[in-house]
Amino acid sequence: RKLLLVSKSNRKKWLSLERTVNLMRVIKTLNNSLILCLDKQGKEVILMGKGIGFQLKKGDLVPADKIQKVFKLDSLSDALKKDYIKLFEAAPDDLIICVKRIIDYANAKFDFKLNKSLFFTLVDHLKHAIERSQKGIVFQNRLLIEIQKYYPKEFEIGCYAIQLINKKMNVQLPEEEAGNIAFHIVNAQSEQANMEETMLSVRALKDILAMLGYLFPEKKVDKDSMLYLRFVTHLQFFIARMIKKEELPEKDDFLLASVKQRFPKEYRAALKIKEYVQEEMGASANQDELLYLTLHISRVY
Repeated sequence: RKLLLVSKSNRKKWLSLERTVNLMRVIKTLNNSLILCLDKQGKEVILMGKGIGFQLKKGDLVPADKIQKVFKLDSLSDALKKDYIKLFEAAPDDLIICVKRIIDYANAKFDFKLNKSLFFTLVDHLKHAIERSQKGIVFQNRLLIEIQKYYPKEFEIGCYAIQLINKKMNVQLPEEEAGNIAFHIVNAQSEQANMEETMLSVRALKDILAMLGYLFPEKKVDKDSMLYLRFVTHLQFFIARMIKKEELPEKDDFLLASVKQRFPKEYRAALKIKEYVQEEMGASANQDELLYLTLHISRVY
């Protein structure tokens, strides 16, 4: 009788959810908003819903009306799947809710859906940003003015995100973080990018990673780790800046001198990357670009 009171499209959606979600069984509660489940094909999924993890325990069937979002994990490697699960277990419940609201807000601003991986990358980034803020550590975003100029819509989403998180989680994330969030939004639009630039970016990323593999043959890199994924994301942003002939504003090179001394091999690798983008794109990577490349390489290689 209830089905007769809803629209045909909503009835179809409700029945679809009933057939699929009600057959899901809880494996593990990650927090109040997220649970790890097995679907009817026996594949792991993460289900999101307000308070969904509060009373459910291992082996329980999941009520369809509690589900707000389903994250499929079958496309992920076992190592990356474990990283995501650990991330969600460690993330505050309020942060999960905030990130969902941010992505819903962002999706409403575009004529296309943002990459689904944005949820994971934003939770990861914002969790660390909040931890740094609570310790009084602030990383200056030296592209803030450029982000505001070239990505105004994405920056506005970033500002919305900062206001939401500061209010809901009682923290004081600075405006710089709005710029960082904007970059994540830009990156989540990769499928919509200019095809020529996309192909150049993909080729450059492949070449640089191959170069690093050659320069560090003894290092077995865990390509499914969060550290590696953060490094690849940094490279994507770096390549995008090189393609557009943008660069980080330079500052005092004292820190770079210290990093060069501590990580000489990694710094030489960063110089090789600089030579590559100069030859392939006619772009010049300045001292700050070399600094951040060296630091990222030292963490992964």
